[in-house]
Amino acid sequence: MKNASPVGKRTKCDVLVVGGGPTGCMAAAGMARELDVKVLEEHPRLGEPVQCAGLITPRVVEMASAEDTVLNTIDGAYLHFPGGRVMELQGNEAKAVVVDRGEFDRRCAALARKAGAEVLTGTKVGPLERTDGGLRAITVGGELECRAVLAADGYRSGAARSLGLGTARDLVRGMEVDISFRADDQRKVRVFLGNDVAPGFFAWAIPCGELTRVGLCVSRDRGTPLEHLNRLLNAQGWSGAERVRTYSGAIPLGYIDRTYADRVLVAGDAAGMAKPISGGGLFTGMTAGKLAAQTFLEAFRSGDLTERGLLKYEERWKGVFGDELRSSYRVRKVFVRMCDRDLDKVGDRLDNERAKAVLATGDIDFPTALARGLVRACPSLLAIAPMLLFRLLWR
Repeated sequence: MKNASPVGKRTKCDVLVVGGGPTGCMAAAGMARELDVKVLEEHPRLGEPVQCAGLITPRVVEMASAEDTVLNTIDGAYLHFPGGRVMELQGNEAKAVVVDRGEFDRRCAALARKAGAEVLTGTKVGPLERTDGGLRAITVGGELECRAVLAADGYRSGAARSLGLGTARDLVRGMEVDISFRADDQRKVRVFLGNDVAPGFFAWAIPCGELTRVGLCVSRDRGTPLEHLNRLLNAQGWSGAERVRTYSGAIPLGYIDRTYADRVLVAGDAAGMAKPISGGGLFTGMTAGKLAAQTFLEAFRSGDLTERGLLKYEERWKGVFGDELRSSYRVRKVFVRMCDRDLDKVGDRLDNERAKAVLATGDIDFPTALARGLVRACPSLLAIAPMLLFRLLWR
């Protein structure tokens, strides 16, 4: 796929999308047939560096028409608790798929280009400035003037910060490695819990044929991910396996206070839309990208690009997954305060056929929807976090 030419000394467009990941490209694909859209991606190759485990639901694959990027299908999990308990969950359908994340990103960019957007790589955007008729972006190649901006440039989002739209409330740092090890069970992921394993989050091992993708995230004040990853590899007997690829990154948790302003929308990791329980951000980001495109199209048609005219964007994305992000963040706040003994108590209460049957029906895009079923199957959970469960049940 050929990259477009760099920004000229002075270029104009209707909408500038800052960030060429799936969020930005889905937005561009949704509005480029009607508007002049340019997507600026700071890295020289789309989809690199990879900063994601690539475990997503089939609905996300369908959103990008990226079925050919699927490496494996997952229908169950092994949950490893600190005290040694391993709980097996088996679903009756595909719960997730593993994708080649770099190729997945490039499929999203292809959709944007097919719709008529210009995708420019190796083009980092400096601070954005407001002008009389819109905004101005300064790049190495020159200036780009636009009538509106979608900030989709990741958790550091220079675009959103330069316009005073804030940052996410929390952050976890992660590291992942593909090792030359073929897992015995190719249809189940392994999830490791515990403050010695991955304090403030969790670790995972995802089967990918002849490779296994092993990674974890930790709260930013709990040491380096590498230190914990090496310990996990040693504990599981994987330290001698060849490390084929290594990835690292960070995940913002807790969405920003406002995702719209005059002529500006913010989506994806730039808006802190990653799911606080799993850290996944493709479903929320790509959905927000589509809703941002819809909102911009309506705003351009009406001629109202003001804050009031763009408010409906936030109403729309919150209507789809806002409750889930709020509830998940409450769960996270309780989770990070739990010691290993508390986690083992949870494992003890959940390790029964009724509770496991409920867990096996879970949707990783909407995990807190399980709350009611879990409490019915396992009422003793109320003794561990009564106020949290009350708020989830009565949200």
